[in-house]
Amino acid sequence: MAQGMEMNSRYYENLGAGRKTYGAVLDCLKNHRRGAAVGGQPAVELLTAVLQEHPEIFYVAQEFAVSVSLLKREVVPRYLYSASEEETIRRRLEDTAQEILQECINGHQSDYDKIKSLHDYLKVHLEYDTDAAGNRKPKDRRSWEAHNIVGGLLHRKCVCEGYSNSMKFLCDRIGLECWVVSGTGSGALEQGPHSWNIVNINGYYHHVDVTWDHQYAESSNIPNYGYLNLCDEEIAKDHTWNRRHYPVCPSDPYNYFRVNNSLIDTRAQLETFLYNCFQMEEEYIMFKVVRGSQLEREINGCLQDSVRRASGRCRHVSVGNYKYGGIPEQLTFFIQPEYRY
Repeated sequence: MAQGMEMNSRYYENLGAGRKTYGAVLDCLKNHRRGAAVGGQPAVELLTAVLQEHPEIFYVAQEFAVSVSLLKREVVPRYLYSASEEETIRRRLEDTAQEILQECINGHQSDYDKIKSLHDYLKVHLEYDTDAAGNRKPKDRRSWEAHNIVGGLLHRKCVCEGYSNSMKFLCDRIGLECWVVSGTGSGALEQGPHSWNIVNINGYYHHVDVTWDHQYAESSNIPNYGYLNLCDEEIAKDHTWNRRHYPVCPSDPYNYFRVNNSLIDTRAQLETFLYNCFQMEEEYIMFKVVRGSQLEREINGCLQDSVRRASGRCRHVSVGNYKYGGIPEQLTFFIQPEYRY
């Protein structure tokens, strides 16, 4: 899957006559040439698309020069490593990817299970690199690595592009269709350029944002699935992107909360859901409120009362103190109860 993905790319298909230019840029990067003619194509957009669709091209910085002469206009990439350094890093990346896949993936999993497992691994083991994200000075090599799979898989410290490129790199190796999306985030955590993924699960495309699931969790070890397998309509509440360049995600049959029967639309349903979770003494309870439901209008005022009422129904356990929070834009909530016996 890692090879030839550009032939299936929405961006590539939309280029029309510019497909030849895309191919020339890709060939330039794969063969470490000095530059590639881009004609009238937008150089930033073109190079970004090539790097997104080929995370294995980790050795190119996301900054470049454009050389203009009377005869041609070229994009001139910046290569980060010597040939020997690059080969050493390439081997380490492949070894690391295999170790992760051996730990996370097995032949009994569904495609949904595989995506969730990779999501969970990256969320737990990667740290968001706030220094690289806020660095407005000219970037050194380590800063650029935070934007690709070297930062994600080797340093385990990266920005959103490191998360999304790592997800694609791993998915490519097990034959799961995965896209890196370049857009903007407009939530409580981030305002500005952002990167996440679109994955194909049994023919249905879904958005996955590992970065924000990591950042919204109080601890990397606490599960958080607010951005696991969303449709276009849901993720558009706090993400924007050029939809012409990516697959359409019209529905979300593999949304985490849908799969786990934790989509709630009434107070009565919420109380029953919480009661069942308390009875099972679940350590961390997550649910999502159905958008447009009566509960959406009531949730901020009724959650504490629903917890109290659900706890009062339990015979052998009750809930004392508890933590709660969530992702307002996605209407997802968590409760971390302390049980009394």
